[in-house]
Amino acid sequence: YSQTQHMKRNTTSFSFPVIAFFISAMMGLLSCSTAQPVAVSKEDLTAAITADKWVFNAQRSDPPIGRSSFLSSGYEVRCSGDTAVFVLPYSGTMQAPARFPGGKGPLDFTSTDLTIKKVEKSPGKWIVTLKLNDQIDVISGTFTFFDNGKASLDVLFTNRTPIYFFGTVEPLK
Repeated sequence: YSQTQHMKRNTTSFSFPVIAFFISAMMGLLSCSTAQPVAVSKEDLTAAITADKWVFNAQRSDPPIGRSSFLSSGYEVRCSGDTAVFVLPYSGTMQAPARFPGGKGPLDFTSTDLTIKKVEKSPGKWIVTLKLNDQIDVISGTFTFFDNGKASLDVLFTNRTPIYFFGTVEPLK
């Protein structure tokens, strides 16, 4: 073999493992992507929203300052009529001293004194506002629900910048 033929031979044998590794890594990353909406009928979702028995699963946070970020599973808001349980991360700025009751973040709490306001803006789209009367730092959470399972949440604070979440909604089980 000449030196040129030898280099071509080594390049060919080297590129296959590299390409195989690259394809394997990409498939692994794709399998770790965020969860897809749960297949729920429009009727079941409408009934859950009407009955105030639903779960918002946050998949992405979008603070007004900084970068949006994809979230791991487990970040959610559960509404069961007279109770709302928030388990969400927060990133933003404060305009007053921080209060973290029980060592938790500002969006990790249970509210049992809340007012729920629902408006069907158009067929298949609802605006649901939770006014949280027993929370010092959080004024309200305004959800936008679609009958295809997509959803968003805007959280308004008394002393912090707001934060937005995007994800899915499904009936409470």
